[in-house]
Amino acid sequence: MQRDREVMTDKGQEIYRILLEKNITFVTFRLPKQSSVTTYIQTKPETIQWKSIHDISEKKGFIMAPFDTRNGKKYIMVKPDLCFDDEPGEDVMDEIRSLPANPQPDWDIEEPVVTTKGNYLQQVKMIKKQISTGYFQKSVLSRIKVVDGKYMDFARKIFDETCQRHPNAFVYMFKSDHHFWMGASPEPLLRLRDGSVSSVSLAGTRTYTPENMDIGHWTMKEVLEQEYVTRYIHDVLREFKIKDYRVTSPYVKKAGDLVHLRTDFSFSYKSVNNRIWELLDSLHPTPAVAGQPKDEAISFIKHLEPHDREYYTGFLGPVISDDHIDLFVNLRCMKITPEYLSLYIGGGITLESIPEDEWEETQWKAKSLLSIIDQYSKERDDKSTVQTTHH
Repeated sequence: MQRDREVMTDKGQEIYRILLEKNITFVTFRLPKQSSVTTYIQTKPETIQWKSIHDISEKKGFIMAPFDTRNGKKYIMVKPDLCFDDEPGEDVMDEIRSLPANPQPDWDIEEPVVTTKGNYLQQVKMIKKQISTGYFQKSVLSRIKVVDGKYMDFARKIFDETCQRHPNAFVYMFKSDHHFWMGASPEPLLRLRDGSVSSVSLAGTRTYTPENMDIGHWTMKEVLEQEYVTRYIHDVLREFKIKDYRVTSPYVKKAGDLVHLRTDFSFSYKSVNNRIWELLDSLHPTPAVAGQPKDEAISFIKHLEPHDREYYTGFLGPVISDDHIDLFVNLRCMKITPEYLSLYIGGGITLESIPEDEWEETQWKAKSLLSIIDQYSKERDDKSTVQTTHH
């Protein structure tokens, strides 16, 4: 059994190396609680992009949506010209090997703005001051942590390890020209299966301990932070006149080394009246990644954050058919470049937020990926030393 897994990993590494060397668009992903990994390879070189979610409503493939299209970022789709689960057959391998190479992308290797702890604490205080005026009740603040180093050759190994450590997450690796992202999202946005639609209200974060699995141990601040998201989804469903939906009580959900408060929503696809893409457009972004009310919160945060979120807190996932959609919020993610990794992390700020605690929460979230990246730091350094010696 172990030998089969090693063979599969070697083949996965070969595919990954070919796709990078030839700059071929692809995505590899694994759905929550599944063992199989799916890969879509787009054999045609053009990047498929749209400005509006409605432009892609009839398309099939893997969607990568930005947090905010007003920043110039567009919806990207990877078409499944070649598609396989886990290990491809030799005929598919031959086809992959024979694909023509595309020009290499122009990488923007200038590192993004990294928010210091002092600046982050000050930003939290500014948000709380704005909340106290009644402008909004909650805002989500993010920051970037940069890890210097050449990790591109190890991205497939990092992906595989992430799958092992986060069995309940949606784990993905997305590459389209100079867009290269990886993540392990704990948050479904909209899933459509067997005539049933589901969504989730997820907010509040703590480290995993047996005590934190009991919702009674959570603070009012954390409960209220998640309740804003729950109310918002209720409002959206009412706006779409969806009446017969089911909703759970809030409960604690484990995600790697962290736990979150979560409420599940489900309803029949028929009740949406063929407006699934409009519903998705209304849901995203929820107060879990933006704030409440979201327009006011987004407006304020765009002036406060020194970086562009790009595809962080956007959504992504496969659209397999008209009745099979799996879309997740892009959290616990990083942008990969040849010279460094950018880890995107954030948290919800309310009037009860304690700035130091909010900083610590972002540190916890960063650790979920950092602990995996650190495994390959020595291997990366050893490889770099060998290459330097040969030159």
